[in-house]
Amino acid sequence: MSERTERSEGREAMPDRHSMSERTERSEGREAMPDRHSMSERTEQSEGREAMPDRHSMSERTERSEGREAMPGRHSVSPTADPNRALTDALVAEYAAVWAYGVIGVHLADAARSAARAAEAAHRSRRDALVLQLAEGAGQVPADWAGYALPFPVTDRSTALRLAVEIEERTAGHWRAALPHTAGADRNTALAALTDCALRATRWRRTAGVTPVTVPFPGRPA
Repeated sequence: MSERTERSEGREAMPDRHSMSERTERSEGREAMPDRHSMSERTEQSEGREAMPDRHSMSERTERSEGREAMPGRHSVSPTADPNRALTDALVAEYAAVWAYGVIGVHLADAARSAARAAEAAHRSRRDALVLQLAEGAGQVPADWAGYALPFPVTDRSTALRLAVEIEERTAGHWRAALPHTAGADRNTALAALTDCALRATRWRRTAGVTPVTVPFPGRPA
């Protein structure tokens, strides 16, 4: 009866509270009030900010802001047919190796520390030669970072030796990847570097008591 009376008198039924609010907002040129999460997202976008990243992306940004780059890995070698790109990737691996041995040496003593210093010097020599070669040629010289994020915490002799093996295997992987795409002197350089990394990795495994001390194909991802 009430509804019929309202219609007969040219009136609509009274809308509920939510629809009245929505109509009022639309008539005033406003949108319906968004929920708390969408309000936060719009506020961030209007202020030129991104939504809060997850923990892993935050860690990556923190590392970059502190001048640290992710350590180049054995399984992240990018296949390329460009000799300069292959040498550039190897140079980045040499950068990381030089930096890592500074961390490794702190936790070693006596003969092991001397071996770490010799390894660092060898990687530094290859780094310098590559920088000079790429600077004089057509390749671009990548920047060296102030530091690199280690694949695991290094807190004692055991973890330092484990990192030494890991570094040599990773660097060997990048030199191995350069072999098919280089020729002449560059190929000889890549082969010599791969051999050196494989020999040092063997020595570090022996020092750490890891078996087997050798691998069938140095530098090849497992």
